[in-house]
Amino acid sequence: MAENNILDIFPGASKSIFDNVLDQVQDAVVWLNRDRKVVYWNKAAEQITGREASAILGRACFEDPTLFVDLGGVNICRDKCPVAMTLQDGAPRSLEVYLEHKEGFRTPAALRIIPVFNDAGEILGAVETFSSTAPKITLPLGLAELEKMGLVETETGIPSKQYLDMTLATRLKEFQKYGLSFGLIYVDIDNYGKILEKHGRFNSGKIVRTVARTLHKNIRFFDIVGRWSTEEFLVVLLNVDEGHLDIVANKLRLLVAESYITTETGMLSATVSMGASLVLRYDTVESLVKRGEQLMMHSQWLGRNRVSMSFVQKEMA
Repeated sequence: MAENNILDIFPGASKSIFDNVLDQVQDAVVWLNRDRKVVYWNKAAEQITGREASAILGRACFEDPTLFVDLGGVNICRDKCPVAMTLQDGAPRSLEVYLEHKEGFRTPAALRIIPVFNDAGEILGAVETFSSTAPKITLPLGLAELEKMGLVETETGIPSKQYLDMTLATRLKEFQKYGLSFGLIYVDIDNYGKILEKHGRFNSGKIVRTVARTLHKNIRFFDIVGRWSTEEFLVVLLNVDEGHLDIVANKLRLLVAESYITTETGMLSATVSMGASLVLRYDTVESLVKRGEQLMMHSQWLGRNRVSMSFVQKEMA
């Protein structure tokens, strides 16, 4: 039975039936021909990327808009295209990438490339499947209830300052009682005042939301990112050492720098300065946050778009 043609197994099946089935699949399914042009784009691909099929069909995967980048922001569809490699050697490929949403923020994704052969063994094209690997957090209450309680921000959809205060107090008690260490990253959008002045409140608000989404979608499900002030965020990371804290902070910094929004005059992006610190034995919530803020200001003093974990300047790689 497994060797039978699918049309023989389902007599009378039409293209529309198969399209309907693929549109119910939760993973994105994309078909590309030998020229790497997109010839099929299912509903999940629309939902995950924010891009409708009508805007993508007929375009080559290496053309704008960019879909997949690596951690360094390199456009893998253009510079080291896995589809081109699979069309060349016929080998399937699996990659961990960052998907660029239509709204500009970055989210982690699992990408698989599968070659398509005819009966003679010739490569006809390839199929891409991808899905978001951003953590899915189940909240005990609905968003509206949490907003009323002041625990979730209406503008960004991430935890509020009140929620962060509660979280930090709880984590500090756990650290003092059980020795469960954690790290804090203090994040500030660089030159936010200039962005507001030059591009207006609407676009500066979009920048804030894009930074918030990029941070939120690229941490583990048990970590927390929340808005501390207009252009500042705190990231609370559990079970990390200094090396891991440094790696995560710089990953988030790079992802924010590669995110963008679309304005009436073109694309607009922003960078962030960060201060990162592990909790110390005699810390209070106030002392921990203050140290993170001072380290963030040290990053700004060094030139912005960087992470400081101490006040000793470290050579940038």
